[in-house]
Amino acid sequence: MRALLLTLLLCGAAAQAAPDGSALYGQHCAACHQGDGSGTVGLAPALKGEHWTRLGTERGYLAGVLQHGLSGPIVVNGQRFVGSMPAFGAQLDDEQLAAIANHVMSLQGRPAEPYSAADLKAARDAGGSPPLSRERRTQLLK
Repeated sequence: MRALLLTLLLCGAAAQAAPDGSALYGQHCAACHQGDGSGTVGLAPALKGEHWTRLGTERGYLAGVLQHGLSGPIVVNGQRFVGSMPAFGAQLDDEQLAAIANHVMSLQGRPAEPYSAADLKAARDAGGSPPLSRERRTQLLK
């Protein structure tokens, strides 16, 4: 009985809840992109809208931006932004980044295939940089 109790306690301690994408987004993204993803004029673009029709279908794009950041001039919903979004790959693990990606996709108001830690690991392993993320964005929006 004692061994069973110890096993149950150890299993419970080892089991971790999945990261809360909404909470992580609130902690790391909302200050610039706003809680609802509407963006901040002159600072950070909206994470929802017409441009996500194409950006959201390329699964590697969002994963790459979260891992490697994005910098340089972009236009979103007719507004020009010149800045730099930090890379979160050094601060957050792949599971946390997948949870944020899933939350960002939920802001679109339409279901999408959920991101997994493996998707974010693939983006991490593929390498990248903020300027490369902007190049990829430009290609996707052509």
